[in-house]
Amino acid sequence: MKPITSYALICAVSTIAAQAAVTDPVGYMTVPIPGTGGGSPSKLQIGNQGLLPNGPALVDDGTGVTFGSDGGGDFLEDSDGAWTAGDYVNGAVFSHVLEITSGAAHVGVLSWITSTTDTPAKIYTADDLSGAGAGAGYRVWETYTMASLFGNPPAATTLGSGATAASADTVQIYDPTTNTYTTFYYRVPTKGTPGWASDDGTILDPASYAIHPNDGLVLQRKQVGDGELVIEGSLKTGPGNILVQGDLGADTLNILATQHPVEQLTPANSGLYTGDAATGLLGAATASASDNILVFDAATNSYTTFYYRVPTKGTPGWVSDDAGILDPANYEFPSTGALLLIRRGGNDSFEWSVPEVTVAP
Repeated sequence: MKPITSYALICAVSTIAAQAAVTDPVGYMTVPIPGTGGGSPSKLQIGNQGLLPNGPALVDDGTGVTFGSDGGGDFLEDSDGAWTAGDYVNGAVFSHVLEITSGAAHVGVLSWITSTTDTPAKIYTADDLSGAGAGAGYRVWETYTMASLFGNPPAATTLGSGATAASADTVQIYDPTTNTYTTFYYRVPTKGTPGWASDDGTILDPASYAIHPNDGLVLQRKQVGDGELVIEGSLKTGPGNILVQGDLGADTLNILATQHPVEQLTPANSGLYTGDAATGLLGAATASASDNILVFDAATNSYTTFYYRVPTKGTPGWVSDDAGILDPANYEFPSTGALLLIRRGGNDSFEWSVPEVTVAP
């Protein structure tokens, strides 16, 4: 893969030490948000977060790390853990993820931290990470919230506000397990206090709603002029590990942020096709029978579909439905756009091992 060139790199990675605060490369990326141009009522963009919030990540080299499960759920225990009970969660609201950096499995996974204790020092996670094995390395990352990513209030060049979701620009977060979106917008009422709002009554503080780093951003702009989302943050070093949801009976849509802030991922080097539908995308003779990768173009409001074709005769390989893409295997996915993956019904979920970002020296 080519190294980072378009991403603004500001500083280098420091040495990792047990329970040390580590500074990763930081910089910014810009996601364009096309305006309507005076035509359609709204314009869609499906954005990639690409980065994590600036600031040091707590890192451990694996010394004294074990995994277990008790009445509080699945946990990582660290004999050297220096946190206090309640750290890394905002009350009952998620705010941080735990990343496995080394171990027998799950390397690169980002799992919500659900609670912490200090005696013994445990971090409870939304996922069972015990497959990583005793001594696995880990680090803790803060995540963006609606307020920290988009602004509180957001600039009009990012998101327009309004009295209702129908009049404001919106952010939608998709849940593949329920096939539903939660809609957020900055509400400016005719009376009362302005602020972030959502269409989900269970979200009591939408401004503090934490966005998982692997969640793509479905943006609807209702303003005539173009806008942009400038994301300043830290580059996630090392490989990624993203759950591609499946096994829900029907076809399953995933909208995934890749943590790649520049054009480096292609179908060929992504690792999405492994030749085994249990560990990667399903290949087949046609697009309708295979798992699909969809790339959205906000400028044209259209999708390009990629799939791994396994013909009854001839040579298998990556193809697309765009005749203008002469080499689909080496097509570079736009860094500003999330990937949409359609997993065909009857196929289980799998962990996608995402190649790490290549940083130029």
